[in-house]
Amino acid sequence: MIFLFTLGLRQTLKQKIKPVQNHSTKVSLIIPTRNEALTILKCLNDLIDQDYPGYLLEVMVTDDFSEDHTIEFVHSFIKKHPEFNLSIVSLKEFTPSESGKKKALSRAINVASGELIITTDADTTHETTWITSIVNLFITHKPYMILGPVAFHHEKNFLQKIQSLEFIGLIGITAGAVGLNYPLMCNGANLAFRREAFLKIGGYQDNYQYASGDDMFLLSKFLKNYGKKSAIFLGNPQAIVYTQAERTWNGFINQRIRWISKSRGYSDPFLLTLSVYTWLVHFILLAGVFIGFNNPHLLVVSIVLWFAKILAEYPLVLKMSGFFNKKHLLIYYFAAQLFQLIYVAIFGILGNFLPYRWKGRNFRR
Repeated sequence: MIFLFTLGLRQTLKQKIKPVQNHSTKVSLIIPTRNEALTILKCLNDLIDQDYPGYLLEVMVTDDFSEDHTIEFVHSFIKKHPEFNLSIVSLKEFTPSESGKKKALSRAINVASGELIITTDADTTHETTWITSIVNLFITHKPYMILGPVAFHHEKNFLQKIQSLEFIGLIGITAGAVGLNYPLMCNGANLAFRREAFLKIGGYQDNYQYASGDDMFLLSKFLKNYGKKSAIFLGNPQAIVYTQAERTWNGFINQRIRWISKSRGYSDPFLLTLSVYTWLVHFILLAGVFIGFNNPHLLVVSIVLWFAKILAEYPLVLKMSGFFNKKHLLIYYFAAQLFQLIYVAIFGILGNFLPYRWKGRNFRR
């Protein structure tokens, strides 16, 4: 399977995009926020520096009942930069029972004026060419949805470095699957789609019960309604969105339990099959190693198969590490594989039962 994704990745990265001379596409950039006081100003400063025409861009901060000074900081930014088309989606007519990232996004999309919706997170940073790169692809290929590249940066400790390398592989699979005309994953930190199409298919409805998954569930609905070729990956390094890997083990565990929890809402047969297959491979290999301590033959077979997996996945990770300019992280490749073998096998089960904490809220099964 990984060989197919590698072939698809090569096809995706060959993509041709024509630079647009005279832009006319109105863009609504939406930032869902909850307790983002530490990062929101950096994000907004990145956006005010975008080279896309300001008269074609509106930026909307949609709050999910923040309990810190996030919105006060946004108000101050608006006063300081009155020329920047930035607004806050009001929560006055809503109650805490209508909370959640998907509902925050929906509130903004419903009143947005752009033909093209772009979503990102408040803890991200962007190149000045980010929006222009997205619109150029939109004009060139006319997709319904654009899946943008996301990477971790400023990796300081060992945990962050192996997370970053693993995430490079996940984005590689995202791009490779698109190259095979069967999109599987996307990331809401760098996602774009047609507003009219979003409204027509009912947006995030039917998935509000899951705390996360706004991106994956929406991709699934777009593919179901508009076909497998309706979504395209943006293989342009100028469009990379950067965010931070989790700094602590507690943060990492909560994040991965949250990611796994949304899998109960998957409906695509291939995605479900791939998810179960991925877990089974890791579980069987890990179990084989442990049981193999009492069975040398089984231990040898398990280790050989694990090394075969490591070698099979390396070309994809190598290609994407070059795309993200992160080949220096390849020295952690073996460690990242060992790390992945253990946590996927364990949390693939426990993640469906354990509670987790996200943005100051507790979630239970």
